Order: sequence, then structure tokens, then C-alpha cells
Amino acid sequence: MRGLALILIPLLFWWPAAADTIVLKNGRRIVAETVFEEGDRIFYENESGRVSLGKAMVERIERGADFPTRSPPASYEAPDESAPAQELSRQIQLPPDDTEGILLGGKVDAERLEALATLAPQGELERQSAVNAFLLAAAYEARQRRLAAAARWAEDALRLSQRDSNALLLASQIDIARQRYSEAVDHLLLAHSMTPDSADVLTLLGNAYYFSEGPEKALRYWEQAYTIRPDGRLQERIRQAQREEQVEGGFGQAQSGQFVLNWEGSQVSGSFSRQVLDTLEQHYRELETALDFSPREPITVILYASQQFADVTQAPGWVGALNDGKIRVPVQGLSSMTAELSRVLKHEMVHSFVHRVSEGRCPVWLNEGLAQMLSGDTLARPGPTLAQLYAASRQIPLRQLEDSFMGLAPPFVAVAYAESLAAVLMIQDQYGAYQLPQLLKVLSQGGTQEEALRQVLRLSYQDLEEELAAYLTRRFGRSP
Repeated sequence: MRGLALILIPLLFWWPAAADTIVLKNGRRIVAETVFEEGDRIFYENESGRVSLGKAMVERIERGADFPTRSPPASYEAPDESAPAQELSRQIQLPPDDTEGILLGGKVDAERLEALATLAPQGELERQSAVNAFLLAAAYEARQRRLAAAARWAEDALRLSQRDSNALLLASQIDIARQRYSEAVDHLLLAHSMTPDSADVLTLLGNAYYFSEGPEKALRYWEQAYTIRPDGRLQERIRQAQREEQVEGGFGQAQSGQFVLNWEGSQVSGSFSRQVLDTLEQHYRELETALDFSPREPITVILYASQQFADVTQAPGWVGALNDGKIRVPVQGLSSMTAELSRVLKHEMVHSFVHRVSEGRCPVWLNEGLAQMLSGDTLARPGPTLAQLYAASRQIPLRQLEDSFMGLAPPFVAVAYAESLAAVLMIQDQYGAYQLPQLLKVLSQGGTQEEALRQVLRLSYQDLEEELAAYLTRRFGRSP
């Protein structure tokens, strides 16, 4: 993360270098600074304060383990949904130059596009020129990660030529990046009927089906694509999907309007799965209100035994859940809904909502702050120390937390999560909870985080830092 060396300071007092690990009978591992026993309960402390567990749930306590980061596992790689923002399909043939002059000063000239569209009925040359212009506009916006605008121009290209293979490919890539898989499938099935041996079409069909229907159908298309054009990255996707299919092939499934729930029948009873689905539906309704948004596609949730979770995700043992486009949660040993499982499900669901409402443009600090706040986390434990850091201007600047926390050392990861939660709580408390979804909507339209802050809250990043420092001082003071 650029500039981090400028603010490296001794922060080991924030989280200790060594901690205790509670190993539950369901295989889950909880790492905490303080663990002690009292009667028939095990107590530990985390960011939310003191938590207790019944001894019957605990397999053992490991003393003095290293305190890990809370970063997602680097070893897990899901099919790349962001392809339009990085690299267009190899079969999409776009003009090498902007011969029609539709890009002016880093922006798409909508009036020029409209003028070209009005000429399209005059002949095939005019129609193709207009289609190419719309595709250039869509590709440009996709590379800038402005996916809503990119989708609009790609659909306009298709309105001019419904069977244009380049337009179908680009539109489907953008649909997948926006997690609108049913729309992508519609485009790709038409493209497949026209070019059944296209490796690009087959690969994209696999991508769309992987997230909408599961690994079995994805494998069918990925394996065909690999036969036509061997590719190392696609081969790894196939291996990953094969691991999932081996684990999930016999899973039970239930669906609602908002969810596709899959579970291991020997680990999860029918009544437990219904409790999970009911809890998901309740959280969904709460997040619809909190974020003023309803996802268009169902969210896939998969419940695993602990070893199955490890086999599929290749995640470290301390990871309690994963959201890679699907919400994956280990539940071994549980027979009914618990407060902790409910919190984990809601936390991961927030990430699904945020990705979709912001078109994948939400900075990590805002995303993680929302997930923590909306799943019930508080500043009870980290607040006083965080106030000291801000009072001494020794915090990690939020601008530096827009990207993944994975590059941070463990003590800084803890600080990054605490700052993210504090910033979102401050915005809610001082500007109103309704402003948070407004920030996401400005981001979805292509604005930067600073532009969203200025437009919605009338704040710069520097203003936000100063207001957050004052907020923390009011709540927690400057000294322990």
C-alpha cells in the first residue's frame, strides 16, 4: 500500500503478538487476546467486547498462538468477475482508434453517439459504425470500472444489432461483473447458438453458471472451452470447480426469492436449514431498508462441515466464513441457529449487497465498516485506543484503506478494521444512516470515494479524518 512506510509506528499494544486459541468441537478456531474459564463457561474478548461459550462446545484451548490477520485467504481465487475492467475478451474486435470521435477529455460524448445511432438505419456501413462506437464507449467505461454506464452503451449496441457477437460478448462480461448472471446467460446462449465452438463464449457461460447454478454446469462449459483452447488460468478454475463438485454434489438445496441455500445433509438437518433460510430472509429485509437496495439476483449460501470448507476454499483454519460471490460458512457441530452464526451470515450478506449496489466500486474501509456495523459490531473495546491514535495523528489514513487490507502487517489489520467501523459509525451518528447508501450510489455512478464524500457529506478526506478524530475524542477521551 503506497505511503504506508510514512506512518509505521509501534502498535503492538493494539493487539498482542501472542494470543490464545479456542478450538470448538465443530472445528472452528477462535483466536482471542484473553481466554479464561469460569464455572461451565469459557470467556474470551474480541473487538465487540466479552463473549462467553458453554464448555460443552469447546474441544480445547491452545495457549500462546500467534494472533492472525483477518485478511481473506490469498490462496483462494474465484473466477474473475472483473474482466471488463481489466481485459476484454480476445474475440471482441474493436476498432484500434476512436475514428468517430466519441471520447472527449476522458468522457464519452453521448450526443455524438446519439447522432451516430440516428444514421444507423441508412445502411449497413452506418449501422456497423454506430455499433462499433457504442462498443468503444462500453469498453472505455468498463476499463474505468464504471459498469452501469458500460452496460448502458453495450445494450445500446445490441439494440442496433441484436446478433452482433462482439456486443453479446462484451455485454455478458459486464453482466457477470455486475453479478447479473441471468442477463449474462441470455446474451451468451444467443452467442453460443451463433458460434458454438467459441472458447470465449464457453468460458463466459461457465463463469455465469458457476455463480448462478453451481460448479456442475460451469464445468460442462469450461471443459469444452479448455479442449478448444488450453489455458492455465482456466485449468485452475476447472480444478477448483471439480473440488467443489466433489464436495457439494450431494448437498441438499432450498430456494427462496432471495437465496439459494445448499447444505451437507449429514451435518445440517432440515429444521436447521429452515432456520438458516429464515434468518437470511430476516437479514435481507433489514439490509434492504438499511441500504435502500434490493439485489436483482438470488444470493447463494453454502453450509459446510469444517473439512469440506477447508477443502473447497483452501482457507486458513482461523477463517470463519468467506464471500467470493457465494457466501460459504462452516457449521459443523451446530444443530440450530446461534447468535454468532446469525452475525456471520449478516456480515457476509452485507458484502454481497454492497458489491451490487456500488457496482463493485466500494472502497474496502467503507465496505468493511458497513459489514461490521450492520452485523452488530461496536467500538466498545477498540474505541479508547483508536481515540489515542487519532489524537496523536498516528492513524492509518482512510485514503490508504481503499484497497485490500491483505498487504498490512497483523497489528495494522486490526487498526484498519477498527478505523473502518469507526468511520461508518461516525457518518451514521452525525450525518444520518440514510447517507450511507447515498455514498454507495454515487460510487456506482463512477465517482471516486472523495467525490462521493464531497457530493453526499460535503467533506474531503481530510475533513473526514478531522471529524472522526473529534468524534472519537468525544466518545472515548484522549487517555486510557
